[in-house]
Amino acid sequence: MKSEAAAITDSATAAATAAADAAIFAGPAALLDAAGALWVEAGSVIALRAARIGQGDPGAGDEMVRMVAEKVWAGWELGFALAWGQLGHDPSTVFSRTLKHYRRAVQANFDRLSANER
Repeated sequence: MKSEAAAITDSATAAATAAADAAIFAGPAALLDAAGALWVEAGSVIALRAARIGQGDPGAGDEMVRMVAEKVWAGWELGFALAWGQLGHDPSTVFSRTLKHYRRAVQANFDRLSANER
């Protein structure tokens, strides 16, 4: 059975994802909406991780190591993509591609962590 926290984060993440997907290339306001959606999605992942760690889950130590390693790796990937011009050249393109880069990682973490809640 799905916990109440997982159900709440599922619905918040689904709404944020739909809004961000629909608006990512539509202009400055849409980029801010997409950034807000990433913020909501990341908060959902933080809540799921905090619950796992707080409950004393046997895999909590591995989750903490994974969390730090993912952040370092995502930063390196983004840095190299920026250096090689893969993110584009105008600010809005760089911003939207940066959001997409981080949203992929956040969504994968949400899917993995919420699957454990079910």
